[in-house]
Amino acid sequence: MVPVWVTALRASFTFLTRIPVGGFPYPEGTWKWISIWFPFVGLLLGALQLAIWWVLDGHSDMTRCLIAVMVGVIITGGFHEDGLSDSADALGGGYDRAAVLRILKDSRIGAFGALALILVLMLKLSLLVDLGTMAPAGFLLGQSLSRAVPVMQLGVQPYARRDDAESKSRDVARSGGVQAMIAAAWVVAIVLGAAYAGLSSAVLVGSLVAMLVVGVVVGVYVQRRVGGLTGDFLGAIQQLAEVGVLLALVSP
Repeated sequence: MVPVWVTALRASFTFLTRIPVGGFPYPEGTWKWISIWFPFVGLLLGALQLAIWWVLDGHSDMTRCLIAVMVGVIITGGFHEDGLSDSADALGGGYDRAAVLRILKDSRIGAFGALALILVLMLKLSLLVDLGTMAPAGFLLGQSLSRAVPVMQLGVQPYARRDDAESKSRDVARSGGVQAMIAAAWVVAIVLGAAYAGLSSAVLVGSLVAMLVVGVVVGVYVQRRVGGLTGDFLGAIQQLAEVGVLLALVSP
C-alpha cells in the first residue's frame, strides 16, 4: 500500500497546478495531507521560472521576468490569482458575512477583483525586475515560502463555509497543526538552503517577517469579517505573501 504522504504529493500537483499527473480517484483522507507539500510544489515552480529566466539570458530583465511570471500563471491555471480577485471582490463589495460568502461564489470578476489582480501582478513583475541578478532568489523564495503561509493559517483558523461538503478546498482545510508544523519545517529547510547559497541573513529574516506579517494581518482580517478561511482567502494570502517576500528581498 502506498503511504498517504506519497499519494498526497501527487495530489498536491493536481490541486495546485495544471500538470496532468493523474491518480484519480485519490484514497479517502488524501486531501487533508496535500498541504504538507505546498512549499515543495512552490519551490519546483520557482525553479521552472528560474530556468526560463536563465534561458532568456540576453533579453531585457522585463522580458525575462514577464515570461517567467506568465509561465507560472499558465502552469497553475491562475489558481491563486483567482482566489485573490474573488477575495477582493467579496471583501470590497460585501457588507456582511453572508454577502461576502455569496460574492465569493460568483464566478464573474468585478472592479475590486480586477484592480487587485492587475496591481498585484504588476507589483510582482516590478519587484522581480528590480531584483536584477537576485531574481533567482525571488522566484525560489517567493513561490515556496508564500505557499507555506496558507498552510500555517489552516493550523489556527476554521473553514468559514458550512455548506461546501463537496469542495476540495474544504477537504484541504481539514489540515491542522501537524500539517502547519511540516510546512514550517519546509520553511526552515528552504531558508537554511538559501543561507548556504550565500543569501544574507538580514534578507532572509526580512522575508520570514514579511510572510508571517501578511499571514497574521490577512488572517485576522478575514476572521473578523467572516469567521474563518475559504479557498479564495487562502489564494489571496499566498499572493500577498509572495509580494511580501519579494519586497523584503528588494529592500536594502
